[in-house]
Amino acid sequence: MSSIKQVQDLQSQIADLRQENSHLRTRHPDRDSMEVDRDPPPSTSLENVPLLHNSHHRVQAPAMNNFDHVRRNIRIHSRGIFESPMHKHGNNLAATFPEMPLRAVFAHLSRAYLDSTHEYCPLLHWPTFQKEVDEIYTARSFQGMSREWIGLFFAVLACGTLQSSTHSMGSPKSTEVGMPFFEIATEAMVPWPHTLTITHAQVALLLSVFATESNIKSSGTMWLASAVRIAQDLGVNAELLPRPVLEDEMRRRLWWSMYTQDRIFSLGMNCSMLINEDDCDISLPSSVEDRYIQPQGFLRRTSDTRLTGLLAVVQVTKLFSPLYQALKSSVITPQTIQSFDEKFQSTLGLFPESYRPSSEEPLEPSTLLPLITLQFARFQLYRRNISPVCRPSERTDALRRCLSVAQDTAKCISRTLQPMPGKPDSEKSWQTRVVQQTSNMVCIHNWRCLLVLCFSGDYGAALACLHLSTAIGNVRKVNSACGRNFAFFLDRLMERVRSGKSSHQLKQDEEMLAYVSGDLQGNLEHSWAWAGGDYPPEGSNMSHTASQRGIEAHSSGEPTHGSLPLRPNPGSPVNGAREWDDWGRVEQMIRQLMEEHRPRHPPTYYPPPHNPVKRVQLAPLAPNAPTSPPRSAAMPPPAPSSTSRISIANII
Repeated sequence: MSSIKQVQDLQSQIADLRQENSHLRTRHPDRDSMEVDRDPPPSTSLENVPLLHNSHHRVQAPAMNNFDHVRRNIRIHSRGIFESPMHKHGNNLAATFPEMPLRAVFAHLSRAYLDSTHEYCPLLHWPTFQKEVDEIYTARSFQGMSREWIGLFFAVLACGTLQSSTHSMGSPKSTEVGMPFFEIATEAMVPWPHTLTITHAQVALLLSVFATESNIKSSGTMWLASAVRIAQDLGVNAELLPRPVLEDEMRRRLWWSMYTQDRIFSLGMNCSMLINEDDCDISLPSSVEDRYIQPQGFLRRTSDTRLTGLLAVVQVTKLFSPLYQALKSSVITPQTIQSFDEKFQSTLGLFPESYRPSSEEPLEPSTLLPLITLQFARFQLYRRNISPVCRPSERTDALRRCLSVAQDTAKCISRTLQPMPGKPDSEKSWQTRVVQQTSNMVCIHNWRCLLVLCFSGDYGAALACLHLSTAIGNVRKVNSACGRNFAFFLDRLMERVRSGKSSHQLKQDEEMLAYVSGDLQGNLEHSWAWAGGDYPPEGSNMSHTASQRGIEAHSSGEPTHGSLPLRPNPGSPVNGAREWDDWGRVEQMIRQLMEEHRPRHPPTYYPPPHNPVKRVQLAPLAPNAPTSPPRSAAMPPPAPSSTSRISIANII
């Protein structure tokens, strides 16, 4: 009986399977029946190769014909509960209009925006945006435009001020020029509308870019969080419905621009990332230029599969999430370092051949951002083991690895200075072109490299990195702050070198190691300079007062504990009104350190006239004494002096 029961159960299961198979064939008549039952493809992990995109197995619902009345009923009766995904479009026309800037101002700042922000954050379809701008200038009014579009217009102008030109001392800085535009764009987003659109996400992201690059970090992270949440609410991070080609592409570019901004900001500030890797259920954007993307489709497709621009930055920042998790540990194990080294090399292998550190080919300044983003990640990993919680051998290895990153960075910068073969000289200077690729991340990474290069005595590579910092100047506020800190570090380093400390002794100097660790001391979780110190109550200004007192002491020439007096610093923020711009002095100090480490000439001997067999060594000259050739033997011997004296100990 049991066998008959089993046969009956199997027959029943076969009948059920046949019925389900027939149902699936009806829903998917154009597909192979086996394709529906296929298991999801195994996900590719970063442990093997970098991902080009995240793909999940999805079955699209069949088209529901004669369903318009159902859709209409859902939209009507869901009010107050949820919004239908196909109709999240507002028409929030502006009630009051700000004053329109001159057309020449827009032309200048929009060109700067295209050459800088738009290169690695292409969240706008520029031909469409330019057409809308032409319409408002023709009408000479914002009439008929939504509040969020007006905010987008002024957010573009604000970001255009970030790299529009290098600012000399006394001239308006980018923050001062762009802040009125930033405030108008902010007002366009307040109060928050009940219905959100893609334009709201674009405005929020551009406001985040401007605030972050202007060193207004708290505002920058809040606007970035708003942009990510708006995009998630609108489903920008997933490809669930068929859309026009242009809209699909611009949603991809917007999402991945947010992704890279989130990754770079979070890793640099050591804070949690807003976007999870599983949220990126969307393919990577195309590298085709905006002008070749039209509503009807792509007018040109790229044949170059190598990663450049936004795609290159995305590929690097895909390593940031596992790197952030690894950096939660106070000590990075050799196995972890080796694993990430393989990932770094694998990612670099996706780039053009000229991007490799071993290449000697000249580089365009536009390649600096993806390359420095990769070096930024490497440095962030290696420097963790500089901490005193690590063994001496681990600290030495960490410094060696950081030095290697800094040398690779210096080589990249030097290669951008070489003329490109087969290309005429650009109308723009190297400084103008390199500033267009500048970001706070580039400034911070270059400063870290300068610290470790000078600490390790590689002054030639340090001068190459200094060339970039000098070119950036005060276009970035954080760059000036880095320069001020670096000048202080060089003063301390000069003291050690002149006191006779060797390279080995420097690597055991805890004070200098704390200085060379840079912004690693900015987080209590993994810093060590604050261990055992007294902390002022939260909200008090004791620490500010103490640091201000130290600055005033240095500026007035008073000696401070454990250091020699410094000459007054013209960039010292005693009154908060003067900005540091003393890169010439920094270069002079590096060259002085080079002289201090230059090998001395061998001692000079001459035969005394009374005994030609003997050789007499001249005592060393005073530091500022003029050099002159040895006197002839026929001349009378010089009289003993403090700078030239014969002693028995000097006779060989």
